Amino acid sequence: MTSQPTPTSDPIPNIATASEAFHSGDELRERWRALMGPLGFSERLLWFAFVDTSGHILPALNQLPLDGPPEPYLADLLMYRLSDVIDGRDVVSVAMLITRPGADAITPWDRGWARLLTTAADLSGVRIEPIFRANSVDLVEVRDSRSAGRSVA
Repeated sequence: MTSQPTPTSDPIPNIATASEAFHSGDELRERWRALMGPLGFSERLLWFAFVDTSGHILPALNQLPLDGPPEPYLADLLMYRLSDVIDGRDVVSVAMLITRPGADAITPWDRGWARLLTTAADLSGVRIEPIFRANSVDLVEVRDSRSAGRSVA
Protein backbone atom coordinates (compact mmCIF):
# COMPACT_ATOMS: atom_id res chain seq x y z
CA MET A 1 0.00 0.00 0.00
CA THR A 2 1.30 3.45 -0.87
CA SER A 3 1.73 5.67 2.18
CA GLN A 4 0.61 9.28 2.42
CA PRO A 5 3.95 11.15 2.28
CA THR A 6 4.47 14.64 3.61
CA PRO A 7 6.61 17.23 1.80
CA THR A 8 9.49 16.78 4.26
CA SER A 9 9.46 12.97 4.10
CA ASP A 10 9.17 12.72 0.34
CA PRO A 11 12.53 13.49 -1.26
CA ILE A 12 12.65 13.91 -5.02
CA PRO A 13 14.37 10.91 -6.62
CA ASN A 14 17.20 11.65 -9.02
CA ILE A 15 15.76 12.36 -12.49
CA ALA A 16 17.94 9.54 -13.89
CA THR A 17 15.73 7.04 -12.01
CA ALA A 18 12.75 8.06 -14.15
CA SER A 19 14.13 5.95 -17.00
CA GLU A 20 14.41 2.80 -14.86
CA ALA A 21 11.87 0.01 -15.29
CA PHE A 22 9.11 -0.29 -12.70
CA HIS A 23 7.37 -3.45 -11.52
CA SER A 24 4.98 -2.16 -8.85
CA GLY A 25 2.75 0.77 -8.06
CA ASP A 26 5.27 2.05 -5.52
CA GLU A 27 8.02 2.02 -8.15
CA LEU A 28 5.75 3.78 -10.66
CA ARG A 29 5.04 6.42 -8.02
CA GLU A 30 8.79 6.98 -7.67
CA ARG A 31 9.13 7.40 -11.45
CA TRP A 32 6.36 10.03 -11.46
CA ARG A 33 7.95 11.74 -8.46
CA ALA A 34 11.31 11.96 -10.27
CA LEU A 35 9.64 13.31 -13.42
CA MET A 36 7.56 15.95 -11.59
CA GLY A 37 10.32 17.37 -9.39
CA PRO A 38 9.15 19.95 -6.83
CA LEU A 39 5.43 19.68 -6.18
CA GLY A 40 3.08 22.57 -6.84
CA PHE A 41 0.87 22.89 -9.88
CA SER A 42 -1.04 25.86 -11.23
CA GLU A 43 -3.43 24.00 -13.52
CA ARG A 44 -5.31 20.73 -13.78
CA LEU A 45 -3.60 18.37 -16.18
CA LEU A 46 -3.58 14.71 -17.07
CA TRP A 47 -0.03 13.58 -17.76
CA PHE A 48 0.31 10.31 -19.61
CA ALA A 49 3.13 8.25 -21.00
CA PHE A 50 3.49 4.94 -22.75
CA VAL A 51 5.07 1.95 -21.02
CA ASP A 52 7.07 -0.62 -22.99
CA THR A 53 7.20 -4.39 -22.58
CA SER A 54 10.07 -4.18 -20.07
CA GLY A 55 8.30 -1.69 -17.77
CA HIS A 56 10.08 1.48 -18.89
CA ILE A 57 8.20 4.74 -19.32
CA LEU A 58 8.95 5.95 -22.83
CA PRO A 59 10.60 9.41 -22.82
CA ALA A 60 7.76 11.46 -24.33
CA LEU A 61 5.35 12.80 -21.70
CA ASN A 62 1.98 14.04 -22.89
CA GLN A 63 -0.44 16.48 -21.25
CA LEU A 64 -4.16 16.98 -21.53
CA PRO A 65 -5.94 19.87 -19.75
CA LEU A 66 -8.67 18.76 -17.32
CA ASP A 67 -10.43 22.09 -17.02
CA GLY A 68 -13.84 21.03 -15.81
CA PRO A 69 -15.62 18.23 -14.04
CA PRO A 70 -14.97 14.64 -15.08
CA GLU A 71 -16.13 14.32 -18.69
CA PRO A 72 -16.95 10.85 -20.09
CA TYR A 73 -16.61 11.99 -23.70
CA LEU A 74 -13.05 13.23 -23.13
CA ALA A 75 -12.04 10.01 -21.33
CA ASP A 76 -13.56 7.87 -24.10
CA LEU A 77 -11.93 9.92 -26.86
CA LEU A 78 -8.53 9.78 -25.18
CA MET A 79 -8.66 6.00 -24.77
CA TYR A 80 -9.87 5.56 -28.35
CA ARG A 81 -6.85 7.55 -29.57
CA LEU A 82 -4.47 5.73 -27.23
CA SER A 83 -5.71 2.37 -28.50
CA ASP A 84 -4.55 3.41 -31.98
CA VAL A 85 -1.06 4.19 -30.70
CA ILE A 86 -0.73 0.99 -28.70
CA ASP A 87 -1.85 -1.36 -31.47
CA GLY A 88 1.09 -3.02 -33.21
CA ARG A 89 3.81 -1.28 -31.21
CA ASP A 90 6.18 -2.20 -28.43
CA VAL A 91 3.90 -0.30 -26.04
CA VAL A 92 1.86 -2.39 -23.63
CA SER A 93 0.23 0.12 -21.28
CA VAL A 94 -0.28 3.74 -20.36
CA ALA A 95 0.79 5.43 -17.10
CA MET A 96 -1.29 8.42 -15.97
CA LEU A 97 -0.87 11.19 -13.41
CA ILE A 98 -3.43 13.87 -12.56
CA THR A 99 -1.87 17.13 -11.36
CA ARG A 100 -3.75 20.05 -9.85
CA PRO A 101 -3.39 22.98 -7.46
CA GLY A 102 -4.19 22.50 -3.80
CA ALA A 103 -2.98 20.89 -0.63
CA ASP A 104 -5.96 18.67 0.13
CA ALA A 105 -6.41 14.91 0.07
CA ILE A 106 -7.87 12.90 -2.79
CA THR A 107 -11.11 14.64 -3.80
CA PRO A 108 -14.29 13.42 -5.51
CA TRP A 109 -12.98 15.25 -8.62
CA ASP A 110 -9.78 13.16 -8.54
CA ARG A 111 -11.72 9.93 -8.04
CA GLY A 112 -14.22 10.87 -10.73
CA TRP A 113 -11.52 11.36 -13.34
CA ALA A 114 -9.72 8.19 -12.29
CA ARG A 115 -12.93 6.14 -12.52
CA LEU A 116 -13.83 7.59 -15.91
CA LEU A 117 -10.36 6.92 -17.29
CA THR A 118 -10.37 3.39 -15.90
CA THR A 119 -13.81 2.64 -17.35
CA ALA A 120 -12.90 4.11 -20.74
CA ALA A 121 -9.66 2.10 -20.79
CA ASP A 122 -11.55 -1.11 -20.02
CA LEU A 123 -14.07 -0.42 -22.79
CA SER A 124 -11.38 0.37 -25.37
CA GLY A 125 -9.03 -2.44 -24.40
CA VAL A 126 -6.24 -0.10 -23.28
CA ARG A 127 -4.19 -1.45 -20.39
CA ILE A 128 -3.42 1.26 -17.85
CA GLU A 129 -1.19 1.37 -14.81
CA PRO A 130 -2.44 2.62 -11.41
CA ILE A 131 -3.48 6.26 -11.65
CA PHE A 132 -1.74 8.83 -9.43
CA ARG A 133 -2.58 12.38 -8.33
CA ALA A 134 -0.12 15.13 -7.43
CA ASN A 135 -0.81 18.51 -5.85
CA SER A 136 1.27 20.93 -3.77
CA VAL A 137 1.98 18.48 -0.95
CA ASP A 138 1.94 14.91 -2.18
CA LEU A 139 1.90 12.45 -5.06
CA VAL A 140 -0.32 9.48 -4.26
CA GLU A 141 -2.17 6.67 -5.95
CA VAL A 142 -5.88 7.30 -6.42
CA ARG A 143 -7.53 4.40 -4.64
CA ASP A 144 -11.20 3.50 -4.64
CA SER A 145 -12.55 4.29 -1.17
CA ARG A 146 -15.40 1.83 -1.67
CA SER A 147 -12.99 -1.11 -1.81
CA ALA A 148 -10.22 -0.56 0.72
CA GLY A 149 -6.75 -1.14 -0.65
CA ARG A 150 -7.81 -1.39 -4.29
CA SER A 151 -6.64 1.05 -6.90
CA VAL A 152 -9.30 2.77 -8.96
CA ALA A 153 -7.27 1.65 -11.95
